[in-house]
Amino acid sequence: MRTDVPQHRGALIAPGVLLGAGMGGFFDGILLHQILQWHNMLSSYIPPVTLVATKINMVWDGLFHATTWLMTAVGIALLWHAGARRDVSFRASTFVGSLALGWGSST
Repeated sequence: MRTDVPQHRGALIAPGVLLGAGMGGFFDGILLHQILQWHNMLSSYIPPVTLVATKINMVWDGLFHATTWLMTAVGIALLWHAGARRDVSFRASTFVGSLALGWGSST
């Protein structure tokens, strides 16, 4: 193990988890909610069988999409900040594992 290579990898975990959650949320929201229309955020509690119920589900879908966008934006900012640090060791395994953890937590 080389001692001259920075070993701090924790700065990659938070942005990876946030970006993974954002990407998983976008996948769920765009593909499953909008394109395939399999479900909505509240469809198991409020079935979208009336116009009012559909509007309520659409509002909650919009809040879900706004949250995933915010998580993605914060994840990008944290990744940018980690890139400016000199003590961060950029390892693909750490970052991809964090992405998978975030994706799995969002779906």
